[in-house]
Amino acid sequence: MFQTGNGMEVSIEKDVPLFVNVKDSLLFGLISQRMNVCLPLDFLKLTSAYGYRKDPVSSSTAFHDGIDLQCNHAHVYAMLPGIIKEVHYGNKGYGNYIVLEHGIFECMYGHLSMITVREGDAVTAGTIVGISGNTGKSTGPHLHIRIRKGGKSVDPNVFVDYLNGYITQLQDKMAYLRFGTKPDRALNIENLMAVLRQYDVKFPQIVAAQVLLETGYFTSRVCLENNNLFGLRRPSNGSYYTFNSWEESVKAYKDYVQYKYKGGNYYDFLNKIGYAEDGDYISKIINIKRSL
Repeated sequence: MFQTGNGMEVSIEKDVPLFVNVKDSLLFGLISQRMNVCLPLDFLKLTSAYGYRKDPVSSSTAFHDGIDLQCNHAHVYAMLPGIIKEVHYGNKGYGNYIVLEHGIFECMYGHLSMITVREGDAVTAGTIVGISGNTGKSTGPHLHIRIRKGGKSVDPNVFVDYLNGYITQLQDKMAYLRFGTKPDRALNIENLMAVLRQYDVKFPQIVAAQVLLETGYFTSRVCLENNNLFGLRRPSNGSYYTFNSWEESVKAYKDYVQYKYKGGNYYDFLNKIGYAEDGDYISKIINIKRSL
């Protein structure tokens, strides 16, 4: 709190950032934009599109008013800030589902195994609103997304694709501001799988699951600052290796870890070499791999 010459009090809020240059200001703006958008799942794999299709239960032609994404007991996120308009529990139709209101349109997530919000809650983008499942009229675990605008359903895939591209663009801009160059390849699951294949890494889906667990879905400090996707350490002093790019750490995993593999069950191999101290490490990897 400060006193002015006229006796007026002026306060400065603690959470207002003080920028020292234009670069910091621009970066903060991009981060703010990024915090207001999120994809509905950590991994996106379309299994059933919007429109007419052969209904998997009745086998007759019917209109599918949304899209189905492959997942099994995965975190489901609010894509934008909004209000929980409706929460429903049941074993018919969409089973357990919620409806989020995002201004001029609303989004419904169906077949959830668990709902983590209540009707009337205000949520931010990235809030975990439920866990995907197989409730209601469903032939297998998945997430059904329906989007309505003006009371009419629209193709959610168009919106999700746009959101995915928008997020990638924001991340590229942030990388450019931080490092001065655009990364050759964005770090995402699609590019990770491509690099694993490029270096002929054995069991790429298992290794990709290891990456996601080790990095907390590409968010850990070691991943962001060291380009180290596997938490690889120097035997001499236990410090983390630093790589020029995340692709280099993929090659390092093959050179430093997989060279020891001589065949057999890969999970047994990871246990044998003591890859992780966590006793539940393998079960966590198996659960992540199922969603890939």
